[in-house]
Amino acid sequence: MKKKIITLTTAIICILTLCGCGNAKLKDGSEVAFKVNGENFSSEKIYKKLKSKYGVSVMVDMIDSEILNTIYKDNETIEKQVKNQIESLKQQYSDNWDTVLKSSGFDGEDELEDYYKLYFQRAKAVDDYVKDSIKEDEIKKYYNENAAGDISAKHILIKVDTTSDNGLTDEEAKEKAKNIIKKLNKGEDFDTLAKENSDDTGSKENGGDLGYFNKGDMVKEFEEAAYSLKVNEYTKEPVKTTYGYHIILKTGEKKKPKYKDIKTKIIETLANNRLEDDKTINVTALDDIRQKYGLKISDSKLKSEYKKYIQTQLDEINKNN
Repeated sequence: MKKKIITLTTAIICILTLCGCGNAKLKDGSEVAFKVNGENFSSEKIYKKLKSKYGVSVMVDMIDSEILNTIYKDNETIEKQVKNQIESLKQQYSDNWDTVLKSSGFDGEDELEDYYKLYFQRAKAVDDYVKDSIKEDEIKKYYNENAAGDISAKHILIKVDTTSDNGLTDEEAKEKAKNIIKKLNKGEDFDTLAKENSDDTGSKENGGDLGYFNKGDMVKEFEEAAYSLKVNEYTKEPVKTTYGYHIILKTGEKKKPKYKDIKTKIIETLANNRLEDDKTINVTALDDIRQKYGLKISDSKLKSEYKKYIQTQLDEINKNN
């Protein structure tokens, strides 16, 4: 678990802000936080140091917590995600949980819950932001070009395996698949050939039956080959995927679903595609949400540092993609 300096810094700043009651004061009126080697150090001096180093991160966490606790108040899904995450960690570090918490910068589970709550709130906020940005014409265009009914298929898989003594090379696996197709051409039973030859242990005993599936459920090469077939037609050439060589028999096809029935699923697909294609959305979406909720930074130093904070994140993402 990564140490959370920000959490500790927040606590320190709060202490510094409240520590003035009854403390000695310097000539300028500022509170004395500590004294060493005959020198007095003010709370204000420490605060400025902390603000310069951690101020933006602390501020952004506070801003996002205020906004997202409003948007996702009592959100059961997020609460469940937080609970599951903490339970998983507790199981992993059960023998020394309290020690792990403290060494990671958390005074207790409440602080850890707040940390993960904000994490999952941000993820949902970005996801919702992207979904809301998708236009109706984009959804309809995807529906017209990509939506299709479920299809069912059987397959016989011949794996490529050069690590074992009985494994097949790529060429040998391809040749074996071709020989199976020749047997199908002569009228031999697909189910029987699957039981005798398929390396897919999950489907071979059922004659290679994979049931119904839709676009996106299978690897691209398999999906394209299966959808291109007519019902009761099989591939006349082996189909290569990362799993090996397949002989595919299309066994069924359903009608294309109505637009209204899969609109939500299309939006999810388009949103996932956009998040995958543009990693900067994770930064720009949250920045935009803050602006929409009226973010105004009065402190000139923090305002400048916030702009740098956003730009640094964007530069880092662009450098790594």
